Amino acid sequence: MKFFIITCVFISSIFGADIDEFALEANYLRDYNSALQVAKKENKMIMLLVVADYCPWCKKFERKTLQKPEVSKIVQENFIPVVIDKNKEKGSYPKEYNTPLIPTVYFIDPHTQERVHETVAYMKKKEYISHINDTLELFKDKNK
Repeated sequence: MKFFIITCVFISSIFGADIDEFALEANYLRDYNSALQVAKKENKMIMLLVVADYCPWCKKFERKTLQKPEVSKIVQENFIPVVIDKNKEKGSYPKEYNTPLIPTVYFIDPHTQERVHETVAYMKKKEYISHINDTLELFKDKNK
């Protein structure tokens, strides 16, 4: 029984998404309102990443897509990224962005707080970069 418990704890630590650690490593904010203020000031969209600490697909998306240098560079140059735990931080961000599907990324206009684009589920690097580029075009067209 002791071996079973230790094994479960070990597996949980491997697959559990440590959101604060990811935010620190990837340079993502952890507070929606702070991100909103910065986004307005810099006229950049908010990239709201909604995850949960128990989600292995969230961790995979963080590790295999978002932390890749090509993706990270595009994100940091064009967005104010913020990561939110959908369960632990419910109520600390607009309720229209509370989703049962994770990981979900909302690209939000900082001036209207309206969704410009969204992605749902794990994506590989090339697919995600394509979504980012589409989002940037949508935002550019919207602000002409």
